[in-house]
Amino acid sequence: MDRLRIGVVGIGVQGQLHARALRDVRQAELVAVADVAPHHRDWAEQNLGVRAVAEIGDLLDDVDAVSICTPDHLHEEATLAALAAGKRVLLEKPMALSTASCDRIIAGCPDPDALMIGHVLRFDPRVRRLREVVRSGDLGDIWHVKVWRCTSQAVGVGIWDRTSVAWFLGIHDADLVRFVTGRDVEVTGAVGRKVLSPSYDVVHATIRLDGGAVGTMENNWTLPHSRPSRADAGLRIVGEHGVLEMDLSHNDLLYARRDGAASFMDTYFWPSREGGGAYNLRTELEAFVDAALTGGPTPVSGAEGRAAVAVVEDIEAALHADAATAPPGR
Repeated sequence: MDRLRIGVVGIGVQGQLHARALRDVRQAELVAVADVAPHHRDWAEQNLGVRAVAEIGDLLDDVDAVSICTPDHLHEEATLAALAAGKRVLLEKPMALSTASCDRIIAGCPDPDALMIGHVLRFDPRVRRLREVVRSGDLGDIWHVKVWRCTSQAVGVGIWDRTSVAWFLGIHDADLVRFVTGRDVEVTGAVGRKVLSPSYDVVHATIRLDGGAVGTMENNWTLPHSRPSRADAGLRIVGEHGVLEMDLSHNDLLYARRDGAASFMDTYFWPSREGGGAYNLRTELEAFVDAALTGGPTPVSGAEGRAAVAVVEDIEAALHADAATAPPGR
């Protein structure tokens, strides 16, 4: 087999990105998509020129692998169906919304290499270089870390009734800290505030890493939509011999329009350029396709995906504990 036939399950915003990026992966062939929403299926047929079906079971006979981009709470059912059919699975982050759900997925995956979790930051060249320096030992003993990911309030609108800012944004940072440092993360506390939605819109968590380093995680979707860069993200690691600082915002290309609006254009993460090019999602998909075609090890295991879920699960538990003890009106 020299080309991997892939189906995308869930063709909303993330699924459309995956489908578009797959067109740039030489050894992949997008053959079908599945989505329960008729307007998503119509979009796929018109814009991708592939067969669109309502249920995952209707495409499994025609593919070697699937990319699952459904809403987070639907990950388990779709993944187990694909694994049971003997397909390779790329599962978008978060792996699931509980460690119990992750455990059921892992139990349904006799071959650990059949499952890859889509933690796209692991494929960012900036992250990989930072990881190299940290893992080399040049920084010496790690003393403390700070990781943050803040976005426009427009990001939360439409999804905050079915997810939270910790799950939507914090899952990136939980995996990022573990991936870069190679250390497990313990949540020691968390506070949050609800200002825009019924869920927490601002979350600050405190963490401890194996070896004694302490740190903070900050996530919110409260930035004004008018802010030119609608994302502010980064990682700082302070150690015995110095500090490593990484800006993960995408603010390298500014487009200021004559009507007064200005924005920074993404050049890292998504398929934003005609004619392909290198971007992190493509690199992630290429790694998935290569592992599937060669029978190689999965680039991001289910165990790694579960570990990130465990961190966010603990943050959510700490938020509830804090709310239960908070004085009235706080």
